[in-house]
Amino acid sequence: MKYFVQTKKTQTQPQIASIIHETVQYTPVFLHAAIDQTHPVGHKRTFVEHKHDFYHIVLYTKGYGEYSMNGSFYAAQPGTCVLIHPSQQHDFVSRWKQSVYSEITFSYEDTNDQPLCIPFDKLLAIYMGIDISMTANITLSMDQMYVLRNALMVLIDHLGSAHLVSEYHAQYDLARIFNFLIGTAVSMEQKQFPEARLERAKRYIEEHYFERICVDELAKFAGISKGYFFREFKSKFGVSPLAHQQLIRIEAAKTLLKTTVLRCNEVAWRVGFSDVYFFHRVFKKHIGLTPVQYRKTPK
Repeated sequence: MKYFVQTKKTQTQPQIASIIHETVQYTPVFLHAAIDQTHPVGHKRTFVEHKHDFYHIVLYTKGYGEYSMNGSFYAAQPGTCVLIHPSQQHDFVSRWKQSVYSEITFSYEDTNDQPLCIPFDKLLAIYMGIDISMTANITLSMDQMYVLRNALMVLIDHLGSAHLVSEYHAQYDLARIFNFLIGTAVSMEQKQFPEARLERAKRYIEEHYFERICVDELAKFAGISKGYFFREFKSKFGVSPLAHQQLIRIEAAKTLLKTTVLRCNEVAWRVGFSDVYFFHRVFKKHIGLTPVQYRKTPK
């Protein structure tokens, strides 16, 4: 097992992985790290949840176990990566069979040694410059697990070195690990795209059908390029985003025509058409009748 424990803090810190939060600059400070660490097998009652002002990156690499977080228990297996942020209750004592994990513990501190206490995804969002979605528990493939374990090992080698630029290399290693985590989160979001992002954009259209919406806005809302969004939306739902909005408007118009005495121009305005003549053309194209003719049909 390789491990590192901080025995002294350098006076001057490199700035590679530094971030600025609310006009204050914070720099990472490495506290301890270990490769292939084990804990004695124990029952759930041996878990003692605790919290502190540090960040953990924990990667399970062998065996099966369980860890606790915020009062709940979660299964751990090879490829399980857990991200813990300051003030988050947790414990990594294992039960069932022996489990092996690698980890790094660090804080982000300002020039007065005051720690930064924000969630892990917020930390990475500041580092990256855009909002990202990331859970505290990530399931990695075997290839991804080995990539992250090797990155942690390289980081520990640099932390344990007395070389003049070892701290510089260690912060560079941390930045590489951040890049890996961000890339993994983005990749997972893209895999969930058809089920999550498209449905979310479709729901937005249905809730705001009476408003003026453009594909650029929808693509931005979904967090992907305009062209890709347009193609995937049409492929999944059979119509373009704006055609779907038009269908929703027509359905709403049908309801108003049958249940109110509003004039056709008022109905057109209520469902989002600013041009009543265009409304008539679109309505007849989809229904085969004009709005007046449709209103006269039996309910």
